[in-house]
Amino acid sequence: MRLNNRRAVSPIIATLLLIAIAVASGVLVYVFTGSLAGSLTKSGGSQVTDQVSMVAYSFALSPSENLTVYLQNTGTGTVTLASFYFNGAPVVPSGGGATACSKLATPDQMAPGATCRIVLAALSPVPGAGTSNAIRIVSTDGGQFTYNVVAGQTG
Repeated sequence: MRLNNRRAVSPIIATLLLIAIAVASGVLVYVFTGSLAGSLTKSGGSQVTDQVSMVAYSFALSPSENLTVYLQNTGTGTVTLASFYFNGAPVVPSGGGATACSKLATPDQMAPGATCRIVLAALSPVPGAGTSNAIRIVSTDGGQFTYNVVAGQTG
């Protein structure tokens, strides 16, 4: 028995269907990557303006184990200092925040070009002379600034 009633999609229709599928999938990929790239570039943009440099430090081991850090805002925006860490442990600066800052509206805000003196006291555990210690300062925008200081020295 011969089957003469076979029907198939014509080559022209098949080609048009393949082109339509390729265009639709291309549009989907374009929309996905466009929205992904847009969301990645929009998040975290404010952190780029936070730039704080350690200008100098003085780490006296006796009698009070005080660490005095001099910071300068080298960025273009105001940086608000949120928290301070010494070797991973949170510490509160003397006076409750950044102290003796110039050009500041509030004690914890560093205007562009401002220099601040921050005193960290009662450090625990007391570091040994000549040991390297890490200071980490976090801004309210999420910027993290880490510096190394040597106990018993100035720099």
